[in-house]
Amino acid sequence: MAGLESLIPKRNNDGSVARKEDAVQKDFIFWVDINKIHPNPYQPRKEFNQEALNSLAESIKKYGVLQPIIVTRVERKTEMGITTEYQIIAGERRFRASKIVGLKQIPVIIKERNSQEKLEIALIENIQRKNLNPIDKAEALNQLKEEFTLSEKEIAQIAGISRESVANSIRVLSLPEEIIQALREEKITEGHARALLSIKEVDIQKKVFEDILSNSYSVRDVEKISRGEKPRQKGVKIIANQFENKDNFEKKARAILGYEKLKINNKKGKIQLVVDFDSENEFKNWTKNFNK
Repeated sequence: MAGLESLIPKRNNDGSVARKEDAVQKDFIFWVDINKIHPNPYQPRKEFNQEALNSLAESIKKYGVLQPIIVTRVERKTEMGITTEYQIIAGERRFRASKIVGLKQIPVIIKERNSQEKLEIALIENIQRKNLNPIDKAEALNQLKEEFTLSEKEIAQIAGISRESVANSIRVLSLPEEIIQALREEKITEGHARALLSIKEVDIQKKVFEDILSNSYSVRDVEKISRGEKPRQKGVKIIANQFENKDNFEKKARAILGYEKLKINNKKGKIQLVVDFDSENEFKNWTKNFNK
């Protein structure tokens, strides 16, 4: 633990300590009661994986919170006077995991940020770590556009993605609610959603969406449908529709080909006609029938 102790913030008499790497920036670490800390209302990430939180909680239980969370100070008027609370800018996973462990205090760095900066920082943190699902990301980008009146070009610079990616991401929010929810739950991909946007009629969008779920259509299949083409047929469907009586088909194939050691197999949706020969001579004798 000696090596780790150097990473864990220590409290001074005044309740704060400066990290070596933050000395130039004048950032101080404070130990704050966890009950005074609240989530960021501009946090774009709506869902947190409980299994991952539990794993992080185990790490915090063993080693402590090695990286302070970033918060901003919020003053509230109460009947008792003005109280000071803290709102998370970055590090909500560490905060949630610390609550699971039952920590009374956690280390924080206090920054003064406005609402837009809170959203920007939380958005960047999640995008860089790829923690956001497509809908959470789209809603956060759209919030920067609508609430803070930023252009798509400005949003792209903040998020570190192209302007086209910003526009395509936000467009997904125009899809019907059931499709948006399926994308949030990762039942379909963002590629599926963008392909569905090419279909203008909402009723047809919903029908194709149902087909994606029931027939496991790929993004390319949906793109074909949007162009008025037929998607590829699935081997499994062919089996269900045409090979319900496999024994009868095998019997007919044996009669047509004049060979008994024959069977029809289905491997991963692909139909195989298998003919077994005990020897090369048996194969040659069988092929003679085709030369007559």
